[in-house]
Amino acid sequence: MVQEYDDKDPLAVRNDVPRRVDLPPEAYVSGIVGGPDCHPFELRPGFNTTHAPIKLGVNQYRVNAVKLPTVYQYDVSIHPEPKGAIVYKKAWETTKAKTKLKQYQKGPWIYDQRKIAWSVNDVPEIKLQVDLGEDEGRPGRPNQVMMLIIKKTGKINLEALNAYLDNKMGWDNTVLECMSFFDHVIRQGPSENWRLIKRVLFNNSSETERLNNWTEAIKGIYSAIRINSSKLSGGFGLGINVDVSNQTFFVGQDFHQLAKNMLTCLDKKWETLDYPKMIQALYPVKVPPSQDGKKPGFWAPSDAFVALRRLYSIKFRVTHRGKENDPKEYKVLRFMFDPKYGQDGATAKAVKFSKKMPDGTTKEYDVFSYYIESYRKRLTYWQLPLIETVRGGCFPMEVCVIDRFNPYPFKLDPQQTQEMIKFAVQRPPQRKQEIITMVQNLNWASDRYLNHFGIQVNPNMPMVEARLIPNPTIQFAQRVVDPKMMGRWDLRGQKFVKPNAEPLRSWAFVTIGKYVDRATVDNFIKAFKAAYVGHGGRIERDPLVLMTENTNYDHDTIVTNAYNSTGQANKKTPQIIFFILRDKTSWVYDRLKKNADVRYAIPTQMLQVQHVRKAAPQYCSNVCMKVNAKLGGQTSSIATKGPKGGSVFFKVPTMMIGVDVSHGNTAQDQASIAGITVSMDKDAAVYCAGVQTNGWRVEIVQPAVMFQIVGPLIGEWKRRNKTLPQHVFYLRDGVSEGQYAHVMEWEYKELLRVFQAEYNHTPKITIIICTKRHHIRFFPEKGDKNGNPMPGTLLEREVTHPFHYDFYLSSHVAIQGTARPVHYNVLLDQCKLKPAELQQILYHQCYQYCRSTTPVSLHPAVYYAHLACARGRHHEGRPTSDQVPKEVKHLILPPRGLFAKRIGKDGKTANSLTSTQVKKAEQCPPLWTFGQCGGRPDAIEVFKNTMWWV
Repeated sequence: MVQEYDDKDPLAVRNDVPRRVDLPPEAYVSGIVGGPDCHPFELRPGFNTTHAPIKLGVNQYRVNAVKLPTVYQYDVSIHPEPKGAIVYKKAWETTKAKTKLKQYQKGPWIYDQRKIAWSVNDVPEIKLQVDLGEDEGRPGRPNQVMMLIIKKTGKINLEALNAYLDNKMGWDNTVLECMSFFDHVIRQGPSENWRLIKRVLFNNSSETERLNNWTEAIKGIYSAIRINSSKLSGGFGLGINVDVSNQTFFVGQDFHQLAKNMLTCLDKKWETLDYPKMIQALYPVKVPPSQDGKKPGFWAPSDAFVALRRLYSIKFRVTHRGKENDPKEYKVLRFMFDPKYGQDGATAKAVKFSKKMPDGTTKEYDVFSYYIESYRKRLTYWQLPLIETVRGGCFPMEVCVIDRFNPYPFKLDPQQTQEMIKFAVQRPPQRKQEIITMVQNLNWASDRYLNHFGIQVNPNMPMVEARLIPNPTIQFAQRVVDPKMMGRWDLRGQKFVKPNAEPLRSWAFVTIGKYVDRATVDNFIKAFKAAYVGHGGRIERDPLVLMTENTNYDHDTIVTNAYNSTGQANKKTPQIIFFILRDKTSWVYDRLKKNADVRYAIPTQMLQVQHVRKAAPQYCSNVCMKVNAKLGGQTSSIATKGPKGGSVFFKVPTMMIGVDVSHGNTAQDQASIAGITVSMDKDAAVYCAGVQTNGWRVEIVQPAVMFQIVGPLIGEWKRRNKTLPQHVFYLRDGVSEGQYAHVMEWEYKELLRVFQAEYNHTPKITIIICTKRHHIRFFPEKGDKNGNPMPGTLLEREVTHPFHYDFYLSSHVAIQGTARPVHYNVLLDQCKLKPAELQQILYHQCYQYCRSTTPVSLHPAVYYAHLACARGRHHEGRPTSDQVPKEVKHLILPPRGLFAKRIGKDGKTANSLTSTQVKKAEQCPPLWTFGQCGGRPDAIEVFKNTMWWV
């Protein structure tokens, strides 16, 4: 029985590490003891000295020196333990606590607003009773009185950090304490004048752009201290990464105004809302009794009321009489609703409460009357639902105000995204100047905390040595193309290096709806055939054309009819079906893909009607690349010939594996999906992929999932290559430093176990983490026309770890904005290629991405894994109607057959299985398999062994 991975099991990973500090991966591993030989991850074998040197500016500013005085660390605790972290900050800032601390004041205090404080002051243990309400003139409340305890726990040991940076000792708590201290010191000064949200600073003069009437983008300063290799250049070994950070917030305004503006943007049916119409839209709706009479009718929230959930957890102030200047913030718990309030809902006149009067009697109020009597405030919009707060309070919307800098935590809609891109995109010269201005605003030279603790930061952007890896040449069937440093090549006149494996004899074009006529379809087919044949594609018969006028969104019937009609017309299993769609509506695309993949294992190609009408040669060529890959072909390869016709890249049989995990929508109870791709040819240009559910919100690939996916893919690799790989490169996307130990403990060990248990083989394995979630940017002396680095720009000094095996590689040309390099971190290196060889392989293989005429930014194995995850999302064991917008659900036929079923705990189907029951199951319901509802075995085998996900 293969062991299941439990994401709650910490393994060797520490849970006490501060998550807002940029730390190396070994900081999260417990039990590290001893000297430099105890490092759990691969050490740098050397630097690339092969390729041409160049100069780059990088946005990580060098800490030149640290002359730290004796700094004591203190533990801060409160008894009884409060529920919220904000209580610690309030207790620390009480007048009584400040007065007590001033008795020992020799220098400023640094406080993390939670459990730790630092100071040069040598203070004995302090036990002090504080009253949070005393400074507000409301002393004596039982829940406001508590004991504040400040206790010295040790000193900051700078020698330990120095020894770690010099690779003379391993990571331990003393090094962690140093980094946590430095992280708070660099933020203490700016946070007193700016609004600090996680690692980003904002103020009222920050550049702002309205995305719509209720959201805005604000440009902030990202800053974080990081360990680096600057000692090689005369620095201390620390740097401050400064970058532009664009974040989305709710627009500051009155609460009822925000609610109205939000509704007008969320749905077209509400776009003309005024306050009377808004009140009507928020009234409860009547649910009629059941037909059998067993369930009575009741009042339920309206669609508009449900939409207000987006405002849960938002913070606000109140402004009625006596509270105009009150800085106290409240947090929304929910909007009041109870069926007992009937058709008008929980309004200010419906909600009543009792209050004890000074004479001992009890008087009953409704909220409307109470505000008149107590605050002389007559509510104008009393019909709006009341707000409940996390503290148990209750307020009418119109007395509440939303201040700026309330983070907007939701995915942006297309219109918001478009506006955000306009605001955020900056070419390198503009971004560089913005960063320089931000560094000037941080004003490190005058920062009293940095000066007090002897921390000197160079405010000039460092220019460091990088390398430029030369580009490869691209081999097509008859010609070789040299893209040079442009990072782009032309497909015109080129034939694919490998055309479709079997000529097209049984294929079809299907229109979805009445959005295009037959003549337009025929014209596009003619253009596509000319393009595909021109690129070397093989076509023996014209496609069948099906003009589907179905507007009921019955996509399972559409796919079934297309599959059957195509097969019958050509007396052959369909090879591919093209669908012409009205637009980019994702749920229509998803449903068609799901039906084609799961029912029949038939490759599909989606086309947008506006492109079909134009039938542009470039669009046809782009479609040809995708179609050719789905039919077993290959667009191009790297032109350099290997020794004796062997691999361009590898001296021994080598397999590239790409891994990614995609996390679903928690509101829809979607599972995490693991996608694994495996190269199938000697040069790692052609891939096969497997996908499977991976639990709920589980990032690490579970052993059972690894075994299920990788085993068959290794078998297919062996069948094609007549041997087993000697080297395996495992490229992993999407994991943070805190999860590197999990990758090594679970994914690496299970991969090795698959080889040994299934094939009695032990290859050499190299594990590489690939990530783009960082704030390092390159500003080259000589870049492309936009100022971005040339493709092939490699940086392995200054911003990298002092002795870990990591580097940054920019392999693509950014169409707009500033290019983001990929950070490659080698955790294990058994293959032992020279750094220059490994880096060149990773870069050159970015030119083999099958559907592009430019190199991609991320290694194709990982890129393909990401695409496979997204496609695997369509194969979840849930009715496809779950994905459909409410406004068209009534047009869809009830789910039937395969799509009416869910997978139960025992692997059997269960029509009534609830999400709660599923979550209690021993393992996540698996994805539906290819062709399980009518697919032919030979077609299924062909489908899964081609690049079906591109």
